[in-house]
This record gives sequence, structure tokens and C-alpha cells, in this order.
Amino acid sequence: TRVWSNPHVEATGLVQGLAENSILGVGFTDGRPAISVFDAKSPGAQALVELMKQYPGEDAGFISGTDDGSKAVALVDADVDPGTFFLYDRATNKFAPLLQRAAWIDPNQMGHEVPFTFTTRDGLSEQGYVTYPPGKDGAKNLPMLVFVHGGPYGIRDWWEYDSYVQAMATRGYAVLQVNYRGSGDYGFDFEKAGWLQWGGKMQDDVTDVTRWAIAQGVADPHRICIYGGSYGGYAAL
Repeated sequence: TRVWSNPHVEATGLVQGLAENSILGVGFTDGRPAISVFDAKSPGAQALVELMKQYPGEDAGFISGTDDGSKAVALVDADVDPGTFFLYDRATNKFAPLLQRAAWIDPNQMGHEVPFTFTTRDGLSEQGYVTYPPGKDGAKNLPMLVFVHGGPYGIRDWWEYDSYVQAMATRGYAVLQVNYRGSGDYGFDFEKAGWLQWGGKMQDDVTDVTRWAIAQGVADPHRICIYGGSYGGYAAL
């Protein structure tokens, strides 16, 4: 019996419920992280919805729990927020903050990561992200840094807090990321499309997304550079 499918991306994994060995549903990232729950009326799903309401626009999920589900640890994070851990008590139905990751980071001073989809020169649909400098969401004609992820196979960029991205965005750059052919999480055929294409169509994808950003008015075509590590370093060279 099919319980979940998505035409664009694979599942990132099963989503944990309140108890250590319980399952709430399926997690996936089609641009933004999301959860498809199996039973919306389950105590775990209802508790998670309440947590999401407290932190709209952020990603939330349980990461551990007691065997009986009486207590659980949840993590809330976002593109501008490294995240905070919470302890959930089922008896009181309350979430209590435990600790922050990188508490010195002020989310209000970080750049927002905006998902997009574009089409390559040979008709392949690909996803990526533009992170704008803080306070400049939707701005035009920005200096832009094309940040190519490594791997190259089986790896992808995510909607998440990325210290490299924020280091560049907070210095005034738009940061462009693309899940070029060969990237993970988009199915076997998409990954296979990158085989033997390190300096070919995979590189064309990086060029095409850069031209897309120029056409959208995001980037100043005279102020663009490229950067990356692992395969991203190869692509940059």
C-alpha cells in the first residue's frame, strides 16, 4: 500500500514520533522541509503542530524520546536560525527550551533563503536557493556568489542554516545555489544524468542557473564570482 509519494523529490526519511521507536510519517524537502503524517490525530502529530504554530516558518521535528513517549526532545531551526532544542512533556502538553545551537547568532541579522525552480537549456527542471543579504529580500542587481555544493553525486543543497552561506550573505552578496544534475534526493534518473558530466552538462547547469539569476534581475552580471569545495571547487576552477 502506497503511503507517500512526491513527483519531484525522494523522502529524506521516516519522521520520529514521541516514543523513541514510533513513526509520525515521512519527511521530504521539495524546496522547503515538510512532513507528511500518517495520522494527523495522533498525540505526536498534534504536539508537533502546536510547536510549529509557535514558530511559524521554521522547521520542527522530534529527534529523540522515551520508550513510552511521555517525554521527547524536539528541534526547531530555519534558514536564519541554527536551532533550539525543546523538551516536551506529554503530561502537561508543554515544550520547555533546553538549549540553543550557536546562541550568538541573531536570526534577525541573517539572510533569508528562497527556493526556486528553473529549467536548463536541455529542458531539465532543477531546484535551488537564492539567499539575499539581510534586509534585502527580493532586491535586484546585487553582487552575487555562485556557491556550488560538493559530492558531486548523492549530495544536495537544503533549506537550512548554512554558516558559509550566511558568512557571504551578511557581507552583502546574494548567494546562489543549485541542485545540478547528479545531486541527490531527486531520484536515480536525476543522479544518473550527471554521470560522466563533471565538466559537461553539470557545468552547463551552473552556467544556466547563473544566467537565470541575471535574467530574473537578482544579479549584476558584472559582479559575479563562483566558489565551492570538493566538486564545487572543481566547478569553480
